Amino acid sequence: MDIKDLSQENFHKICVVGGGITGAVMVLLLKNSNMFKLSDIAWIKPNLKSKNDFRTTFYNKTSLELLKKLNVLKVLKKNDYTSVKKIKVFGSNNSSPLEWDSCDTKRELGAIIKNDIVLSIVEDLVKDVKQYNSFVTNTKCNKFERTLYLDNKTFINSHLVLSADGKSSNLRKLLSISTINKKTKHIAISGFLKQSKNHNSTAIQAFTNIGPIGILPYENKNLVNFVQSIQESECKKILSKENPENFICEELNKFFSQINLNFSPVKKINKIENKLSYWDLDLNLILNPTSSRAILIGDAAHSIHPLAGQGLNLSLGDCVTALTAIRNCLKIGNDLGDEEIFEFYKRERLPKNISMTAFTDLMFFGFTSTSNKTQSLLTKGMENLNQTNLKNIFRDLASI
Repeated sequence: MDIKDLSQENFHKICVVGGGITGAVMVLLLKNSNMFKLSDIAWIKPNLKSKNDFRTTFYNKTSLELLKKLNVLKVLKKNDYTSVKKIKVFGSNNSSPLEWDSCDTKRELGAIIKNDIVLSIVEDLVKDVKQYNSFVTNTKCNKFERTLYLDNKTFINSHLVLSADGKSSNLRKLLSISTINKKTKHIAISGFLKQSKNHNSTAIQAFTNIGPIGILPYENKNLVNFVQSIQESECKKILSKENPENFICEELNKFFSQINLNFSPVKKINKIENKLSYWDLDLNLILNPTSSRAILIGDAAHSIHPLAGQGLNLSLGDCVTALTAIRNCLKIGNDLGDEEIFEFYKRERLPKNISMTAFTDLMFFGFTSTSNKTQSLLTKGMENLNQTNLKNIFRDLASI
C-alpha cells in the first residue's frame, strides 16, 4: 500500500505536547498571544478517561495574576478557590514555626485551587485549537522542521515543539536530553483529613517524624488536603494497614499536641469515597532543557519535592518565559528554531529552577537526615530566622 494510505501528514507552526495543566496553559497563552492563527497551533495529548480528582495545588501571587489575565479566575466558583492568608512552617521539634501573614503584605499569599477544575476551565478556553489525542512515539528534525510521529499513525511537522509531558517525559527521552535523576527513597501519599480547628485559610508545612507533610486548607472550614512524604520501607507498612489514614492522623496528633490540633480521617469528599493516592518521589534536574526546535517546560524540565508547593508555579513560569522568548524572536523576523529562543529561555529559567531545587533539597534532605545534629541546626536556624526579616527571603523565593 502507498505510505499515504497508512499515515496522515499535518503541519502546524508550533506544537504543545502534554495534557496536564502546564500544557493546557501553554496552549492558551499561545492562542491569546495574537502571534499565531488558530490553525498554526496544535495540542498533542493522550485521551485519558476522566476520573474524580479532588487534589489541589498552591498558586502563588504570580501564578494567580497569570490565571486572572487568562480569565480563569472569574470562572471559578466559591468552593473551587481557597485563599491562603497565613503560612506556617514547623521544624522537627514543632516549636516556634516560621510564619507569614497576609496582614503584613495586605494581600493574600496565594490560593489553593482544585486541579481538575483549573484543567477543565482551560480546556474549554482552547477547545477551538486543533487537538490530537495520541502519544508521540518518535521524532526527527531537519534544518527547517521537527517531525512528531504519533501512535495513531499521524505525523506532524512543526517549526517548534514545547514539551510538557510530565516528569517521565517520553519526548525528553526521544530528544536524548540528559537528566540527573535523584532517588529520594520516599513515597508521596495524598488525601483528605478533618481538622479539630477551623483552618482559617492557613497552609502548613511540617517536618514530622515520618517525613515532611504539606497541609492545605480546603473548601470546608475544617477540611484539609495533605501530601505526606514517607520513606519507601515505612510507606509500604503504612499502606498495608487496613486504615492507613488512622496511622497518619495519630502521628500528626502527636506532632501537633502542643498546639492542641487534632486530625481525623474523612470517608467521603463531595459524596465520593476518599481514597489515598501515592507516587514515587524521584526527582529530576535537567541542565539543558532544549534541543533542536524543542523546549522542555514544566515537570518535563524539572521535578522538585512537593514540600514547598512550588512545582506548578515553576511550570507556569516556564510557560510565560517560553512565550516571551518566542515573541522576542518573531518581532525581529527570526525563525521559530532560532538559537536565541533557546538561549533566552535557559538564561531566564535555569537560575530560578535550580535555586528552587536547591532550596527544597536542603529542606528535604536536612530534615529527613538521621543526624540529630543536622536537624537541630536547621530547627535552631528556623527559630532565629523567625525573629528577623530574613525569613521573607523564603516568601519572596516562593513568589518567583
